[in-house]
Amino acid sequence: MAKAVQRGANPFEYGQAVAPATLVDRADELRRVVESVTSGGRLFLIGPRRYGKTSLLNLAESELEKKGIAVLRVDAEKFETPELLAKALLAAAVRALGGRLDRIGRTMRGVFGALRPDVTYNIEDGTISVGFNVQRPPATSDIPLVADVLDGINALAKTRRKRALVVIDEFQQLVTEGGITAERQLRSVIQTHQHLSYVFAGSKTRLLIDMTSDHARPFYKLGAALVLGPVPRKDFRIFLTRGFTAGGTPVTAEGVERILDLAEDVPYNVQRLASRCWDLLGAAPATRLDVAFVDYALERVVREDDAIYTQLWISLTEVQKKSLKAVIAAGGTRLMSQSVAREHGVAPPSMQAALKALERRGIVRDEHTLGAVRVRLEDPFFASWLRLSQQT
Repeated sequence: MAKAVQRGANPFEYGQAVAPATLVDRADELRRVVESVTSGGRLFLIGPRRYGKTSLLNLAESELEKKGIAVLRVDAEKFETPELLAKALLAAAVRALGGRLDRIGRTMRGVFGALRPDVTYNIEDGTISVGFNVQRPPATSDIPLVADVLDGINALAKTRRKRALVVIDEFQQLVTEGGITAERQLRSVIQTHQHLSYVFAGSKTRLLIDMTSDHARPFYKLGAALVLGPVPRKDFRIFLTRGFTAGGTPVTAEGVERILDLAEDVPYNVQRLASRCWDLLGAAPATRLDVAFVDYALERVVREDDAIYTQLWISLTEVQKKSLKAVIAAGGTRLMSQSVAREHGVAPPSMQAALKALERRGIVRDEHTLGAVRVRLEDPFFASWLRLSQQT
């Protein structure tokens, strides 16, 4: 058996926010985020999961902190209620803008007034905990509490004579349940803030595009929208080729193109497949990165995730399964046509309902390109698993 070659660290990162050096071609997006924040703007950062929003925001945060801007970040999906999100925002404000520890309580009470926040600092582990003493009727929405906290953060930034950025990731989670009323309540305070910039990030592209482009919605023209698309292929080709050749691997142009085709240009999937190829090539030093080897690596990837894909597949209804196969076979277009309906045995109304259900579960998404819309899988490797598992 051939001896494995000794190489450097795997250059292809996935599954976490990647390092700035491995964030491929997001220079224009980074510039827009930084410019929006420094000018006091509000930005909706819209992009599917796996497209690198978190990595982009990490890099932007680093750039903004160098400019003296305090950054407060929360992920709305991590909190089951708006009240818990409000507490997280307040805690972030304490850390970024609170000042001397012995004066934090007095500062917070002075700025946040009616909320009468309790702020506790644990000297041993450096943690900060917050609470509210405000009394509200049980049936009252917690969205006004979030609005009050944002008002207080704006006042605190003014007191500190410092601009601050509030980043709310998966923002749609905060307002979905409250609907238009929640949007209206938040807009009424956000639009008055002179010392805060905002980035509202989210992965539900259709929902967020509707929220920001419909003139009847409260968030219409509240801020600019930046839709995060795929990384241009030419940049990913260069990145992949450089990564493999630096490790001493012979690379074919067709092999690199095959990675991009199978991953459908989704940054996470590109990085994951490239990473698996790197690992497998390390144990087969005489092998080159060509189409056959990439196909072999992808089969290894989907077999490793077989249990996950199997559980997902069996959880779908029969109509949802047929509709998902139609998405794959038709490339996500003309799904309401009679020809697709006949081929897959799903009537257009049933197809439409199934696609909405699949979208809610995060299995498919809409992609908007030059006025056209097509349905895509959130995880393109799911299609590869389906073809492999059902081949006869």
